[in-house]
Amino acid sequence: MAGPGQPTDPLRAARELYQRAVAESSALRPVPAARLIRQAMIAIDRCADPTGPDALSLRARLTMTHAKVVSELHGADRGLVLLDEAQRLFDAGADSRLLAGFYNQRGVLMIRFGRLREAIAEFDEAERRFAGASALDRANVLLNRGTAEMLLGDLARSARDLSRCTVVARDGDQPMLQWMALHNLGYVDFLRGDLPRALQRMDEAADLGVAENAVSMLDRARVLVEAGLYREADDALARASAVTRADRLTQELGEAELERARCALIADDVAGARRLASAARNRFRRRGNDAWRRTAELVLLQGDLAAGRPSGRLLEPALRVRAEFVADGLIGAARTAGLIAAEALIRIDQQQRAADLLAELGRAGKDESITIGLHARYVGALLQQRRGRRGVAQRQVRSGLAELASYQARFGSLDLQTAAAVHGRRLAELGIALALESGKASDVFSAAEQARAASTRLPPVRPAADETTAELIAELRQLTETLRGAEQDHGSREPLLRRRHELERAIAARRWSLTGVGDARPLVSLGEVQDAVSRGGQPSADAGSRARASTGISVAMFVGSAGALHALVIDAGGIHLVGLGAIADVLEPIRRMRADLDVVAQPLLPTGLRATAMRSLGRSAELVDEALIRPLHTDSSLVVISTGALGQVPWGQLPSLRAVPVAVAPSATAWLTAARRTRQRRRLVAISGPDLARAGHEAKGVAAAWGSGEVYEGAQADRTSFTRALARAGVLHVAAHGVHHTENPLFSCLRLADGMLFAHELDQAARTPDHVILSACELGLATVRPGDEALGLASVLLRLGTRSVVAGVARVGDDVAADTMIDYHRRLAAGSDSAAALAQATADRVAPFVCFGSTYAVRPSAAGPASAPPSAGDLERAPGVA
Repeated sequence: MAGPGQPTDPLRAARELYQRAVAESSALRPVPAARLIRQAMIAIDRCADPTGPDALSLRARLTMTHAKVVSELHGADRGLVLLDEAQRLFDAGADSRLLAGFYNQRGVLMIRFGRLREAIAEFDEAERRFAGASALDRANVLLNRGTAEMLLGDLARSARDLSRCTVVARDGDQPMLQWMALHNLGYVDFLRGDLPRALQRMDEAADLGVAENAVSMLDRARVLVEAGLYREADDALARASAVTRADRLTQELGEAELERARCALIADDVAGARRLASAARNRFRRRGNDAWRRTAELVLLQGDLAAGRPSGRLLEPALRVRAEFVADGLIGAARTAGLIAAEALIRIDQQQRAADLLAELGRAGKDESITIGLHARYVGALLQQRRGRRGVAQRQVRSGLAELASYQARFGSLDLQTAAAVHGRRLAELGIALALESGKASDVFSAAEQARAASTRLPPVRPAADETTAELIAELRQLTETLRGAEQDHGSREPLLRRRHELERAIAARRWSLTGVGDARPLVSLGEVQDAVSRGGQPSADAGSRARASTGISVAMFVGSAGALHALVIDAGGIHLVGLGAIADVLEPIRRMRADLDVVAQPLLPTGLRATAMRSLGRSAELVDEALIRPLHTDSSLVVISTGALGQVPWGQLPSLRAVPVAVAPSATAWLTAARRTRQRRRLVAISGPDLARAGHEAKGVAAAWGSGEVYEGAQADRTSFTRALARAGVLHVAAHGVHHTENPLFSCLRLADGMLFAHELDQAARTPDHVILSACELGLATVRPGDEALGLASVLLRLGTRSVVAGVARVGDDVAADTMIDYHRRLAAGSDSAAALAQATADRVAPFVCFGSTYAVRPSAAGPASAPPSAGDLERAPGVA
């Protein structure tokens, strides 16, 4: 007897079980779906007429769904056996209107086998039976055919079918299929190279409220990998792997492992990449899925290439896999395999065979991914280098890096602009190697300049106010304060840290769909840099530049190649290239310098320990100085164009640079662009943050040094005051605690009276000050991403239009910071530029401040005479101090 609320009709019970099974299958939960299907079949066997048309039709539906579920659990061949059973049910009298669903399922299994053209033929057969078919079946056919067309690279037809699917699913009240079609349209945008639009579509799909599943996680991760956000992608893939493993989704688990292998390759974890790709290949092989097995073998070949495996052993497997991809119509994968084979041929000195293969591969298509396009440029350049055609090879490199810069320009998110540079890493390294091989300093300048910091040449995007982002940032701000209060409670910190990571990920993702607003600015020429050097570092020959020129200025561009460091020096004597030895030899003393500076900054350090740390600091500084500066033989003011490995050097603490003005920029283009910003306004705003000893004294002293200015302290030193200061100040001085977030640099922050202000929020400002000084903590640090793109609070300000930023690259004692900054501002207000003022203010102090960007100086007519630093009594009487 049926219980309360339970259907008494077995056929009705079977229908309800079928609906539940479909829901579980659509949510990629095959195990519970299979269990429900078995229960439904038992219910049909118990109905009054188990061989009647209604029962046969329901059994056919169940069998078709079971075919899909079994294929996910055990492989597509098992699914085809079940579809043969479904065919017999139709022959026995099952409703022919269900045949659209039947051919749809056959098409899905053909996709699983990698037989895409056969799959499309099945979907075409299904469409011929749309008359009388349900909205569910019609939407499924359009969705799956669009997917097959996408895999074949027929993106126009794919977009048409997916767009039709969204309409059919919406009108037929099928939200899951509407979500899937919209999400897949985003994937089509991804394949077209429009990543911001892809992420925007995927976000629109997510807004429909359908729960995210493993497939959508995988797709989004693939977009992030193409964008260069491989750490974020790997994080998403780890979550997807956990879901697929729990739900026994063997196919999707293998795909997740394969994408994680690609992430590991980008991160130079070759062993990890090969391990993951091998696991994926074995899963696909056990399932009999040759198409995906070949894809895994392709990633293994890429890992072998990166690991330096003998090229002769890679050639035949690469050619075999390429032929198989060609037979399957998978052009992109076939091209990648062909490029691996061509690279192997070049490395075993079979240049003509390599040239013939590259000619056979042909030119890149308009929808080709950036990774394949840059790989083709790299292999082409490598071939020309081996043939002794260095000039042709250099043109290939330049063309590829120009394409990468255009690609980066598509993004409106600084996160994506800087991350995408990873795809040009090998090409940039080859360009520098070719230039060094030529021995021409001008070639080295051009190659190095094009290789670095393309994002600094892109116009900033200031996104519109977004309520959701504001709410997420507000929660993150509160959570950060909570974490500060729980520093000693490790048990309570773990869930808070997890939530912080989730919030950071969600906030960053809100910006990823922003589109770029213009192309990259042109690179400056060597002649422009030489002209600026002759003018004392200024773009125009005013009185100030002539005065600086009389003291001399040099530009030192540091360049790394094959583990060796070089410096290109541009000064009044011309341009010359200096070899500096191994990069690895200088990294350890730089690390020790920063560690010793952190120790020395501690206020209660015993005298003996301080003396020991100072001696260690002196030895390390000598080593760095001997490795980097002394071989340059320059005694003039210095502009350092720093490669990422040298981003943490406290330049002013090196013996040869004591009292020497130094400005540090990521590229010559970034330096001259900043120098050409003519706004050099005098208006000062000083902000003192909470819980920082002498911050108020420092802010008032800074204002007094200028004779006027606005000072915000206590409750007034909040985010509102900071935001107003960004818009109004010519010079903004911030004495506040801050944190450089190494793993997620756009969440580096300043602590103000009402909580943290994150680098992510700075692009909301319509403009930024000409000169910003961050006097506490280590806010001059930047995380260097693969591709030599540095990202941190100071670099964000420079990208948004600030001419010059002074900040520390190690900890600074509160007393030292206050005294140094008051001295610095006194000199700056008297007319010295920021590099010169900083050099004089730190000449006799252990103060690891660095001047980033270009130099800032007040207009000569506005600068007053230098005077002695104000006394404590003067601070209280300084005019204009709030």
